[in-house]
Amino acid sequence: MKPGVMRTPTSFLLLLIAILGGGYSSAQGQPLRSARPAARLVFSTYLGGKTPCVANGSPLTFGQNAACDAQGNTYVTGATQVSDLPVLNAYQSRPAAGSTMSAFVAKYDPRGQLLWCTYLGGDQQNMGTGVAAMPDGGVAVAGVTSADARGPFPLMNAYQRQNNGQSDYFVTVFDANGNLRYSTYLGGSGVEGTPGSVFTDDNSNGNSVAADAAGRVYVTGTTSSGGGQRAIKFPVTSNAIQSDISGDADAFLCIIDPAQSGADSLVYSSFLGGDKDDKGHSVAVEAHGRHITAAGYTKSRNFPTTDNAYRKDPAPHGYISNGFVAQFRSSHPGSPSSTYTRHYVTYLGANASDARDDTYGMVLDPTGLIVATGRTQSKDFPMTKGGKPSIFNSAKYLKAGTSNDEPYLVKIDTSLHGEASLVYSTFLGGGSADGQWGGFCTSVGVDARGAAYVAGESNAPGKLYVPSNQPAEAPQKFPYTQNALFPTRQGSWDAIFMQIDPTGAQLDYSTYLGGKDGDRAYGLAVDPGGNVVLSGLTFSSDFPTKNAAQPWPDNRGCQNAFVTKFSPSGPPQCSLLLLLLTN
Repeated sequence: MKPGVMRTPTSFLLLLIAILGGGYSSAQGQPLRSARPAARLVFSTYLGGKTPCVANGSPLTFGQNAACDAQGNTYVTGATQVSDLPVLNAYQSRPAAGSTMSAFVAKYDPRGQLLWCTYLGGDQQNMGTGVAAMPDGGVAVAGVTSADARGPFPLMNAYQRQNNGQSDYFVTVFDANGNLRYSTYLGGSGVEGTPGSVFTDDNSNGNSVAADAAGRVYVTGTTSSGGGQRAIKFPVTSNAIQSDISGDADAFLCIIDPAQSGADSLVYSSFLGGDKDDKGHSVAVEAHGRHITAAGYTKSRNFPTTDNAYRKDPAPHGYISNGFVAQFRSSHPGSPSSTYTRHYVTYLGANASDARDDTYGMVLDPTGLIVATGRTQSKDFPMTKGGKPSIFNSAKYLKAGTSNDEPYLVKIDTSLHGEASLVYSTFLGGGSADGQWGGFCTSVGVDARGAAYVAGESNAPGKLYVPSNQPAEAPQKFPYTQNALFPTRQGSWDAIFMQIDPTGAQLDYSTYLGGKDGDRAYGLAVDPGGNVVLSGLTFSSDFPTKNAAQPWPDNRGCQNAFVTKFSPSGPPQCSLLLLLLTN
C-alpha cells in the first residue's frame, strides 16, 4: 500500500453503490447493476372542466399533442366538451355558440405555470390534432372542424375562407402571447380526417404539424376529397408531386406560409398515396426546409416508393397494412416555383401476407436521421441485421388477428440504400400472443444526444428489464426499468414512457404513468434542456400531479387532459465512487 493512501473497505463500497442507485443484495453479498437515477417530475397537471357545453353532454377533455419552444415553454392542443376550461389571457374565452366540441391551445412556462389558455373553434365540432412551436415565438396548430357559415371557424389572412365539406382541416398560428396571426380552413367537399371517427381522441395520430426556421408550417393528414363532378377537390398546387387522389382516401402534404395571406399563403400542397387507403400521421422538416418527411400507414399495393427504399415493393397479397416513411426534397424552400422530388419513400412493416403495421410518431434526430414509432402485430416486422444494435429483435408470438399490438422504434438514414438505410429497429415489448393485452406508442422525440423517447399506452402487466449484450425476444409483458417512477400498472391501462439510448441497443428508462383508472399518452416533446413533456388523457382522479396548474376538475368518470414534464434520468451517479476508487 502506498504511503498516505487509505483503502476503502469493500463493504463500504458495496453500500455506496447501493446508495448511488446500483442497489444491493444482502442475500448474495453482491452489488446489482449500477442503475441510472429515476426520472424526476418537473410538473404534472390536469387540464379540464366539469360543466358540459350542452345539456346532458359529457364533460370530457383530452390532450392530443405537445410541443416545446427554444425557451422551454410547453404548448398543448386537443379538444374539450366543457365550458369551464381554466382559460387565461384567451383569444377565445368560451366555446362558440352551437359548439359541441372545441379545440383548445394552452401554453405553460418551464415550471408548469399556465401563461395562456384559449378555446379555438366555431360551431359544431372542432379538435386540435397537431402543434408546433414557431421559431420567432408562438405556436402553429392543426386540427379538424365541421364549423360552417352559421358559426365559422375563426379566420385571419386565410387561404380558404369556408368549410368545403363534412369536415375540413384548419391551420392556425398564434404569437407568443396568444394573439391570432393566421388561420384558415383546408379541405375539399369530402371528409378530411379519419372517416367515421373524425372527432374522437385519436390514438393513431402522431404530430401532424411542423415548422421550419423561416416560420413555414407543414401539415399532413388524410383526405377523401378527390373532386369529380360537382365536388370540390382538396387544394393542390401546380407543382404538386401527386395532383390527384389515387384511392378512397389519401394522405397529403401541405406547406403554409403564415406571413402571407390568401392564395399566396399556400406554398405547396399534394396528395400522397396509392390505390387503397393511406393516412398521414406525422410530419417533420429540417430547419432550412430542404427535406420534408411524412409518415403514416398504407393499404395500397402501389404506394409511390423510391428505388433506394428499405423496401420498395408491397407485401404479398392479403396484407392488412404497412407503415410508410416518405421524405421529399424541395429545390427552393418557400418558393412557389420550387420543384419537389421523392428523396426516399419506403414501406415500413412486415413483408408478409398477414402484415399489420402502422407508423404513428416520427421526428428527425440532431443529424437529420428519421426516428419513428407505432404499433405492429407482425412477427416479421423488419429488424436490423449483421450485428447492428437492437434491444429486442424478435417477437415470434405476434400474429395479426390473434395477438395484440406491440410498439416498435426504428431509425432510418435516407442517405443509404435499401437494407443499409435501417440504422436500427427494435420491438419494445408488451404485446401478448393471445390478445389479452397489448400496447402502442403514438409519439416520439429525440434529445441533443440522439437518445429517443416514446410515449403511448399499455394494459400489459410489468416485467423488470434486464440489459443484455445480445438482442433478445421482446417480453410479452411491459418492460419497466429498475428506476421506474411506477414499476407496476396503476389502473386498467396506463400511459407509458420509455427512453432508448442513442445506439438503439439499450432501454435506459421505462415506466408506467397513471392513476387507478385509464390513462393514455398521445403527445411527446423534448425541450432544449432535454426535459420531456407528455400530453394525453386520463380518467383517473389520482393521476400523479406536481406543481399542478390545475387540480382534478371533479368530473368523476370522465376524461381530462394531462400535461406532465419529466427531467429524464442521466448518466449513473458514479463520480464519488470513482473518486474513492482512485484516491
